[in-house]
Amino acid sequence: RHYFIQSNLRLMALAGYLCRRCNHLLAASSFPLQRIQEYRSVSTSAETSKSSVPPDADEVAKFDRLSSIWWSDDKDPLLLMNSVRVPLLKSLLSELEVETDDPPRVLDVGCGGGYLAEELAKQRMSVTAIDPSRDMIAIASRHAAKYAGELDLKYECSTVENIAEQFDVVVSSEVVEHVPCVKTFVNQCAQRVKPGGGLMFTTINRTLQSWLFGILLAEHVAGLVPPGTHEYHKLVPPEVLTGVIADCGFEVLELTGLRFNPITRQWSKTSDMSINYAVTAISAQLDDEIADNFEEIY
Repeated sequence: RHYFIQSNLRLMALAGYLCRRCNHLLAASSFPLQRIQEYRSVSTSAETSKSSVPPDADEVAKFDRLSSIWWSDDKDPLLLMNSVRVPLLKSLLSELEVETDDPPRVLDVGCGGGYLAEELAKQRMSVTAIDPSRDMIAIASRHAAKYAGELDLKYECSTVENIAEQFDVVVSSEVVEHVPCVKTFVNQCAQRVKPGGGLMFTTINRTLQSWLFGILLAEHVAGLVPPGTHEYHKLVPPEVLTGVIADCGFEVLELTGLRFNPITRQWSKTSDMSINYAVTAISAQLDDEIADNFEEIY
């Protein structure tokens, strides 16, 4: 066992060295990594401006197949991620300059099997959690049934554009890297936030590090994530996500890296956003005319 751990550590150290060398070489070239990311950022932010885009059928099918593994391992990195996700959302709620509902109303978009939604409900929040995968909603509902009558938690098999309410906070964790149009998806989430409310996203950056550690090692070597969960070209750099959020009339409150230690199985915040990161933002308090327009639409 000791030899296996040491081998994995050496492999991770080697991957880190190769990643740093590749970044150095790209930075010294005539077409550096930053230029490549800027090009991809423009491509991503200039996606279709349709008011809604249906979920990617292949992605929904993928997560239908993965639904059976949810709640099967209490050391699942995504479940353990609650240790950083919940404090981030609580901090966002504390920074809102408008009076929130009591308890605060939260919409969890792309809730999967309910890891985050259930924990937020345990933290005395009123949670509506949606996902386009019926299998995921079934798993989440079945697990939450053991707390029947104790949690203010409602699951729906739906997509965000079908939600006609507004919430104190809308959160979408580890989802934007799976949607067909980031700009449209974020805009739809933003429209479900009350004036003065908050948005929160967590996702994976598009870097050499994220490919090496988030895909190659996590999915194909260490088995921390099922193979095929992520596709590199769909990953979203923070400058793209924060730009789209700003275009929706929100001010970024916090942008932070998130780091998972595979040895201790613990998550922590970090200044390094090369792999996982989170962003929270607060909306402007819209005037009554704009708020009325939303109500007229729905």
